[in-house]
Amino acid sequence: MWGICGQPTLSEVVVPRMSLPPSLNPFSRLLDRLPAAATHLLISARGVAFWTAIALPFGYLPLFTFDAVSLSLETFSLLLVINIVALVVGHPYHR
Repeated sequence: MWGICGQPTLSEVVVPRMSLPPSLNPFSRLLDRLPAAATHLLISARGVAFWTAIALPFGYLPLFTFDAVSLSLETFSLLLVINIVALVVGHPYHR
């Protein structure tokens, strides 16, 4: 069936299916081997890490302003390391 201006309609257009190349990321290849339950657990962990990385910096200022903890280099370094780990783990969330 032909549409307006002699062009084929969408029902006649055939789009070939192409397979995607295997991922070059070794982490993604590992995910392909995990069972479904473990994959869901990993996705949940990524979500928690993502939102932790977003919310954690908002707690820095009140925590140190109201002297809830002593402002020390160790405390700040620990919070910074936790935030960096959360950023790395949560980075691929919803990609």
